[in-house]
Parts: sequence; C-alpha cells; structure tokens
Amino acid sequence: MEKKLVPAPIDNKNLAEDAFEDDVFNDFYKAHDHRVGKVRHLIGHHSVDWAVVNGVISEEAIVDVRWNWGESYIRITVLAVPNVSDFEYVRNEILNDYRRIFKSWETETENLVVDFYQLVNTMNVIFNFQCE
Repeated sequence: MEKKLVPAPIDNKNLAEDAFEDDVFNDFYKAHDHRVGKVRHLIGHHSVDWAVVNGVISEEAIVDVRWNWGESYIRITVLAVPNVSDFEYVRNEILNDYRRIFKSWETETENLVVDFYQLVNTMNVIFNFQCE
C-alpha cells in the first residue's frame, strides 16, 4: 500500500507551538501582531558559527518568522545581514541551519516529514505526517 502525506498542523495537538517559541525561536521578539487571532509572528537574530583554521566565523541575520495556528507550515524570511555584500551567502547559511534544525524533527516525531520551499529570501517549512 502506498503511503501518503497528510498535513501536520501546528495546533498543540499534532505539533506544539512551544517547540517553535521555546526551542527554535526562543530569543526572538514578539511582533505587533503576534497572537492576534491565529497569527504567530516573531522577529529576531539568528547566527551560525563554524570553525576555521584560526578561530570561529560567525554569520548573523535578522529573521522574521510567521505561522498561523492550525496551519501545517511556517514562513522564515531573512530580512537583513550586517554586510549587504554577503547577503546571499549569509541568507543561505541561515536558511540551511533552519533546514538542519527542522529536518532533525523527523527523527524525534514518528511519521513526521519536513519539506522546504525557498523563494529568494523566504523559506516555507512544511510539516506532514506520512500514513497508510
């Protein structure tokens, strides 16, 4: 029998908002429309570090993240980086770090499948359950 994908809503029953707000985006600020109706909207800094021969390189960006309660995806947008000439490089590193974080959820949550769709500076992270 072929397995199919069904949406995994962020509704505190299937996927918990705490995993987003307390773990992944825990130091982000609440935007003016955060928790107005079903809207969830956070803005903050995200940085990635990696070791090089003589130390550590750190890249950071200002990130906007949104989702609606009950939907099965979130939207992450890289808004700004310190040096605009490195924008694309840093954007890709930041979004790749979020890919790594959310892909790891597949091993933590049974039957969860996480997919990504990136359009320029914005990446949708799509959550589904695989079922019979």
